[in-house]
Amino acid sequence: MPRNSPSLMLEQRLVKRANAGLHCSETSLRLSEDERELILSRYIELYRPEGVEWVERSHRVSVTALLRWIIAQGEALPVEQGQELPARQAMN
Repeated sequence: MPRNSPSLMLEQRLVKRANAGLHCSETSLRLSEDERELILSRYIELYRPEGVEWVERSHRVSVTALLRWIIAQGEALPVEQGQELPARQAMN
């Protein structure tokens, strides 16, 4: 997966737990290199006196499939439309 594509940071958390150390997590969203898939990634780090543990998990979905799902599952909003006339026609 390309690491050079810009990501949209959805969530960053930093939690100090009593006996578990410091827990850091990030959730981000980015497009694949060919821009055909959306990639959701979650990265977690746990800092403890014994050492650092981390894990990253990613899920990908086709942008086309996601848009079709949104249209099928989402609530349709009212249609907006309008018309603008060129300035010279509007003055006549």
